[in-house]
Amino acid sequence: MKSVASGALGGIGLAVALALRDTLRVPVIEDGAWLLSSLPESGWLLLVALLGGVGMFFGRRRLEHFVTPFVWAGLAGAIFVPGVYRAFPFLASFSGRFLDLVLVVCGLVALSRARWVRNLKLAATTAGVIGFVLYVALGLKISHEVGLSGDEPHYLLLAFSVLHDGDLKVQNNYAAEDFRSFYRGKMGPHLAANTPYSVHGIGLPLLLLPGFALLGLSGVLLTEALLAAFLLYTVHRLAFRLTGDGTASLVAVAGLGFTAPGAFLAVSAYPELPAAAVVALVALRLTELEPPRPWAVWGWTILVGSLLFLHVKFLLLALSLWGALGIRFRRRSLALGALLCLGTLVAFSFAMHGSLDPAASYGRRRVFLSAIPLGVSGLLFDQEFGLLPNSPFYLLGFAALAPVWRSHALVARLTCLVLVSVLLPGAAHPLWSGGNSPPARFLFPALPLLAVSAGALVSSRGGFARWAPGLLAISLGLAGAMALLTPQPLFLNARDGTSAVYEALSSSWDLTDYLPSLVRADIASIVWSVVLSLFLAFCFTGWSERTVGRIPLPVLVLVFAGIQDAVLQSRRSALAPAWASTVFHELARREYERFLALPSRERLTAADVMERVALPLEAVGRDGDADHWWSRSYALPAGAFQIEGIRPEGAAFANGEGIFSKGSVSFRTDVGLGQFRLRARTLLAPPRVRLTEVQPNRLVALRSIALEDGSRLHGLDDNSYLDPAGFWVRKDREAAFALEPERDDSTFVVVNGPIENWVTISSRLGVTRFRLPPAGEKSLRLSKGVFTVATRAGFRPVDFVSTSNDQRELSVLLVARPAFDLRR
Repeated sequence: MKSVASGALGGIGLAVALALRDTLRVPVIEDGAWLLSSLPESGWLLLVALLGGVGMFFGRRRLEHFVTPFVWAGLAGAIFVPGVYRAFPFLASFSGRFLDLVLVVCGLVALSRARWVRNLKLAATTAGVIGFVLYVALGLKISHEVGLSGDEPHYLLLAFSVLHDGDLKVQNNYAAEDFRSFYRGKMGPHLAANTPYSVHGIGLPLLLLPGFALLGLSGVLLTEALLAAFLLYTVHRLAFRLTGDGTASLVAVAGLGFTAPGAFLAVSAYPELPAAAVVALVALRLTELEPPRPWAVWGWTILVGSLLFLHVKFLLLALSLWGALGIRFRRRSLALGALLCLGTLVAFSFAMHGSLDPAASYGRRRVFLSAIPLGVSGLLFDQEFGLLPNSPFYLLGFAALAPVWRSHALVARLTCLVLVSVLLPGAAHPLWSGGNSPPARFLFPALPLLAVSAGALVSSRGGFARWAPGLLAISLGLAGAMALLTPQPLFLNARDGTSAVYEALSSSWDLTDYLPSLVRADIASIVWSVVLSLFLAFCFTGWSERTVGRIPLPVLVLVFAGIQDAVLQSRRSALAPAWASTVFHELARREYERFLALPSRERLTAADVMERVALPLEAVGRDGDADHWWSRSYALPAGAFQIEGIRPEGAAFANGEGIFSKGSVSFRTDVGLGQFRLRARTLLAPPRVRLTEVQPNRLVALRSIALEDGSRLHGLDDNSYLDPAGFWVRKDREAAFALEPERDDSTFVVVNGPIENWVTISSRLGVTRFRLPPAGEKSLRLSKGVFTVATRAGFRPVDFVSTSNDQRELSVLLVARPAFDLRR
């Protein structure tokens, strides 16, 4: 009977989640805090009955464990129970993308209970091959959508200098912009102090050089994927050697290789990936009983010494590994080899930078001991750059240190030693986030050992092992969200205090409010980081396995969120503008007729919602225009809008840099506005925007301008630049535009730059191709709708106008008047 009831509850939970996953649910601050939720379609009760019956069937077959994880997804319907939303607002988050993540996690946990999954055995070579294939696919996606980021192009420019110039001097390569062959963004020189040499280590560029020489960026990606696959192979062997358990090896490989940061560092040009491979190889060698032969000792010493040339911050790590090898095998040649490597580093530093101090290349102090407490907390708990919020799987690794210490003391000691060796230097650096790179990058060399420890914990089936399926599933789900959610992979953050992936998952409630932000370092975040540090320390004790480890993981998460709800209610008011804009977009995209306001439980129609919800506009910090009030940028759908709180005189509506409407408190647009801003001369009250008429249209304009005839031209992508006269199309790109004409059609002039060009214009009227001589012009008529402009050639203004410093690559200009002087 218990099995049947459990199965029925699991089926009902799944049905409730599926019925509510597409509902509109957002917090709106309007006459007091309240939650707006659309109501599900009338057939949801039938779905509940159907899946509840399926769950009962599973229970009768003693297979209820495959559906019971979905009980937690059923919390999506909890807010409709009277009084629940008022007491526990966090449950409002179970909708939209976050509910999708919950369903994925529940599905993975259910899958882990299948016998064939528990008995799944993968050879180390097979794990490496699977990892290689997935990394190549992920790398191609990231290279297409993001390209190089952070310090990656600087490492590749150093490889370019070695390949083409035969030296390590990169100052001339920066000046000549040799990086344009593989990188299109802005790139300032990273030079060692008072030298023409790079501040970055030469180890990684030399490692990537063969692939870069043969296949360019594709060769770099293949080299990174091969190295990451070899790391998975080594971790699999190490985990199996310690446990003899194929499941433990699989958990270690999946936890390291397919979660953040491992999945993304495997396709990024950073020194942490080869450093992690060195650590894993040394750990594997330390677990062997037979001591190395004298000639092999030199090889291991030099391998560890290579860390010094990857980055000087690995000095403490190299000393730790040399010490571990020396204590384990007691070879004097290890000390001699270590001294030789250190001497080589010092000599190299003197030859390159004129100083015996390898850190002198930075030219100023880069390590601050006072920053270590905040840096340690940030690397572990920060929502943007911390390890555990982005990959909670590693909580198992920390919890496993105590039991692994009892069974495999050598590995546990090495794990702690390596972790401290990378954690302290990383935390002492002011930019402990690691720059524009995957979260917790500085910790990655220690993560193979933490992953192996987590696998050993799963093999021992201790108290915390019960959390393994859930923590691994959450980490895999978060990594998938970082890689797949639009508009681009979300493993890179802006260091603004808000996690990109959690912000993307917050489609119904702000999840970032529940996570510490050590970037902001506000009091609440610091307090929670201290609490989490104490919890992490408690996990090391054996008593914690018999207490905390027996609590179901979802219960612990809900308790944590409940405490947050009880003490941080006042922070919810900051959500009003973002969620009001969400309401506008959802009303424009879908047909919602029935809504419920919580906690009042008042039923509303779509018309009621449009009357009651308005977008409050906030002032931008600095705009440079002292005569006008400017709002921040907001996204609006297509439709008609009314502005409250301003006078018509001096009012203007802008999108991007273009002003497209003046002297009115209302406006209408057939195209959604991605960057709507309000300019006003006189305010009567805090301005608010109200949606008065919905016009469904999925087109979104990033920038817009008003034409001379009253029409509006919208730029739909990043392949064009807004100019006071019109739009410049980027060189070798196809730019998309939308015309919103005042009449049936409008006349445009295409003005070419100083290079002969071929132009292709595609619209619903057909395709037009023509050639333009330097500074040539062509008039044409376009009707309402979307059209694209593509070109074959282009120029940079800085190369043709002596007074210009414009480095943009341009091709043709779309203007609404018959002449334009390129020289002005």
